[in-house]
Amino acid sequence: MADRSNKALNEVIGQMIRIWDGTIHGQTIKNMYENGTDYESICDVAGIDYEDYRED
Repeated sequence: MADRSNKALNEVIGQMIRIWDGTIHGQTIKNMYENGTDYESICDVAGIDYEDYRED
C-alpha cells in the first residue's frame, strides 16, 4: 500500500476528486488514489506539481 502521510497533498487530491466528481478525470484520480498509486504518478495525471508538496 502506498504511503498516504502527506496531509497537504491528500487534501489537494481529495479536492480535485470532488471538483471532477462524475467525470472520467475525477474517477481516474480517485481510482489511482484508492488503489495505492504513488503520489508522483497521481500528480502527473492530475496536473499537480508534485514538487510543491513533496516532503523530504
